[in-house]
Parts: sequence; C-alpha cells; structure tokens
Amino acid sequence: MALEDLIGSVEVSAQERLHEIQERSKAEADEIIREAQSRGGSIRKRHHDKAVAEVELQRNRLLSSIRKENQREILKMKNEIFQAALDEAERRLAAIREQPGYRTGFNRMLGEVVSELGEKDVILHIDPRDSLLCRELLLERSLNYDVIPDLVSAGGLSANTRDERFTIVNTIESRLKKAGEVYRPDIVAILFGD
Repeated sequence: MALEDLIGSVEVSAQERLHEIQERSKAEADEIIREAQSRGGSIRKRHHDKAVAEVELQRNRLLSSIRKENQREILKMKNEIFQAALDEAERRLAAIREQPGYRTGFNRMLGEVVSELGEKDVILHIDPRDSLLCRELLLERSLNYDVIPDLVSAGGLSANTRDERFTIVNTIESRLKKAGEVYRPDIVAILFGD
C-alpha cells in the first residue's frame, strides 16, 4: 500500500501542480488580455484622433476652396458690374456732340494733340461728324493739318506724325477707358462700398 499511497500522493501532487499551473496560466492569460485591451483602447484612440485630424484638415481645405471660389465669383460679378457701368457711360457719351460744351471739349482735345505732336507734319483722324468743327478750330489756331474723316468715334480725334512714328488717340472712348483704369478703385468703392 505504501506504493499505492505513494502513487496516489504523486497523483494528488501532480493534480495540485497541474491546477496551480492552470491557475497561473489563466491569470497570465487574463493579464495579457487586459494589456491587449488597454493597448487596443490607446491604439483605437490614436486612430480616432488621427481620423479626426484628417477630417478637420479636409474640412479646412474644402472651406478654403469654397472661400476662394466665392471670392472669384464675387470678383467676376464686380468686374461685370464695373464693365456694365463703363458701357453705360459710353452709351450716354455717344450723344455728347449734341451737348453745348462739346466744342470746348473737342478744342481741348485738339490742343492736347498739338501740345504733344507740335505744329508740323501732323495728320488728324476725325469722325466725319466733326469735320466742320475741326476745320473751324484749326483756322482759329492757324494750323494747317491734314484732316482725314476716317474715324468712328463718339467724339474727339486721333493724330499721328506724317512718318507715323508718333500717334495719339484722344477720343471720348480712349479717355473713358483710361479713366476706367485710373479711377477703378474709386469707382469700385462707389459701386460696392469697398
């Protein structure tokens, strides 16, 4: 019996040892699972934070793109309105010949041409409707310019030296265009309050 007791004792001891190993293994496994869950939470949080940051970045890019597109559209509309204002001014200036001050204005534009090009070898290009007025003003100034009525304009004239090295365009349209360029900021401020 001693052998049977010894075998029984070894079996009990083996059972206890097996139970102890199983308990320790289960505890270690539970610890590993807890660590994995803890790490998983931090990994999940890290991925979540990264995703949130990427979404925020995309949102900011999209908002920036939308703002730029809106600014382009607003600028386009402002340019169209500005051009419409200039077109309306040009349309109204088309009847300037009937205004009492046109003779004075034409004389001033002729004087600017004379001042720039001098008094010799100049060819004037005028609208045929200004032929009589131009000839009268040239006589008053004692100038003997060649006058060619080949210009289509709301008013004014253009001129060049006979050798065509110098040309001056001094028409209502050219003056309006220049005024539009020079006074654009002021006109925009009036139109849009900018």
